[in-house]
Amino acid sequence: MTKRIGSQEPTQSLILPFKKTLGTDAVESYEKSGRKSYDWQSNLLNAILAVNEEGLWVHMKFGFSVPRQNGKNEVVAMREFEGLKKGEKILHTAHRTTTSGTAFNRLLAIMEEAGLEEDVDFTKIKAIGREHIQLIGGGKIDFRTRTSTGGLGESFDLLVIDEAQEYTDDQESALKYTIAASPNPQTIMIGTPPTPISSGTVFADLRNATLEGNNEDTGWAEWSVEEESDVRDVELWYQTNPSLGLRLTERTI
Repeated sequence: MTKRIGSQEPTQSLILPFKKTLGTDAVESYEKSGRKSYDWQSNLLNAILAVNEEGLWVHMKFGFSVPRQNGKNEVVAMREFEGLKKGEKILHTAHRTTTSGTAFNRLLAIMEEAGLEEDVDFTKIKAIGREHIQLIGGGKIDFRTRTSTGGLGESFDLLVIDEAQEYTDDQESALKYTIAASPNPQTIMIGTPPTPISSGTVFADLRNATLEGNNEDTGWAEWSVEEESDVRDVELWYQTNPSLGLRLTERTI
């Protein structure tokens, strides 16, 4: 009997057409660590890393919302690893210091498990709230917590907004110009559905405008229900948790 798994396709999405992607290379580098990219993760990565005929990102902005513990941050780590190899300057921001530190440790573990060695292939600084990794001969990534002034005066190619449901207008005003000087900028927002106490509105606004077709060069994907439903409905568990049966179990849900 075939084991049942969650839907590998988002319930709602807007992905712009593309013919070429760097996603395959990114997955290959990631899987050298002994980890396995699930189909839904690879599909998202292919869209995020899609390039046009000029070699520019098809999606200058890409947002995705996935319930907790499904592995959405692995997608970002794969994108960041590929960016380091491409020589990009990357800023990974989070709402909480613990989340920023976890993202640093995740990427570091992937690189080490993939066979890279510190001081030979990369250097790192682990300072709480200001960690960074630099690939020797490649790119650099900084990990920060967000403030209303953080990032001012700095320049990056890739901006990652972790815990995007908490991303505020003031923070966006401070950060969006950090990639303005890049010849090929990209912003990625990842998060979970906002709660009544979430402080941010940028993530929800991006979702609504993109799905309504009002954003250019922007992609979106989510695993969600259309309306409030019975939380014990197992069918909806599989609809909204792509890693159910892969890394999550029904008992866990």
